[in-house]
Amino acid sequence: MSKKEAGLTIREFLETFHLAKRKIHELYMDQVLKINNQIKPPHYTLREGDKFGIPVFKEEEVDFKPQAMTLDIIYEDDHLLILNKPAGILVHPDHKNGIGTLVNGVADYYKKQGIQHRVRYIHRLDIETSGGIIFAKHYLAHSLLDYWLSQKEIKRWYLALVAGTLKNKKGKIEASIGKDRHHPSKRRVVKQGKNALTYYEVLEQYPTAALIQLQLQTGRTHQIRVHMHHLGHPLLGDSLYGNHKKKWGVNRQALHSSRIQLAHPITWQLLDFEIPLPSDLAYYICVKLKKI
Repeated sequence: MSKKEAGLTIREFLETFHLAKRKIHELYMDQVLKINNQIKPPHYTLREGDKFGIPVFKEEEVDFKPQAMTLDIIYEDDHLLILNKPAGILVHPDHKNGIGTLVNGVADYYKKQGIQHRVRYIHRLDIETSGGIIFAKHYLAHSLLDYWLSQKEIKRWYLALVAGTLKNKKGKIEASIGKDRHHPSKRRVVKQGKNALTYYEVLEQYPTAALIQLQLQTGRTHQIRVHMHHLGHPLLGDSLYGNHKKKWGVNRQALHSSRIQLAHPITWQLLDFEIPLPSDLAYYICVKLKKI
C-alpha cells in the first residue's frame, strides 16, 4: 500500500471503490481479505508497504446465454473491455434467457477466452445507436465505474447528423425531459420533467444537414434525440422524433457514440478512446450529403 492508503482500515479502503457493505461483509465472511498473505479483518489498519490481496477474479456463473458474434474490440485488459457496438443490436435482452444482444456476444467471447465471469455493462445505447460501450470484467471495477458514471466522471461524446442549418456553431440545450403522455415509448421537453443538459458543436455544415458533436451532462432517455428535435434539428433517420427515414435515405437514427474518456479503475491512468464511425454513416457523410 502507498502512503496515501496508509492509516485506512481495510473496510475504508474497499469503500473507496464504492463496494456495498454487503459485499465487504461477504468478503470478510469468506476470509479472503489478506495483508502480506495473512487473513485480516475489515477493521485492520493498513500500513505503508503492506501488500493487500483480494480475489477479484473469482469464478462466477455466466449470467447471459453465450452466442457467437463478431465483436469490434476497442480496448481490453484484465479489468476492462470496451466495444464498438454496431447499430441494430440491443445491449442486453429483456430477460436472462434472451439472445441476439451484445451481452450474448460478450458471454460467448468470455467463454472462448476462459473467463468465467458475469457480463457487466456500465451503460447502454439505443438499439439504432452505434458506438462505444464499457464493460467491467470484475465486481471491483464495476462498482467504481458505476459510481463514476453516476458522478459524471466518465465522459462520452457523440456524433450526429441533424437536419437543417444551425444558427449557432456551438451552444447548449438546457430543457427538462419527461414522458410523452400520448406515446408510451416517446419523451418530450416538459417543465415538470427531469433536468437535462446537452452541449453541441457544429463540425460540418452541409446544404441541408449538419454533422455535430455532442456531450451529455445528464443521461436522460433519448436525451440527444429529444433535445435536437426541440431545437428544430432532429436527427436524420429518426422516425420517432419527426425525421422520416425515407426522406433522407438513412436506415436508422444517425447517432454514434464516438469518444470515451475515463480513469482506469485499477491503475487510475487516464484513458481516452476514439470510436470509429461505422461504414453506413461514413458513407453517408462522404457521398450522399455532398449531393443533397
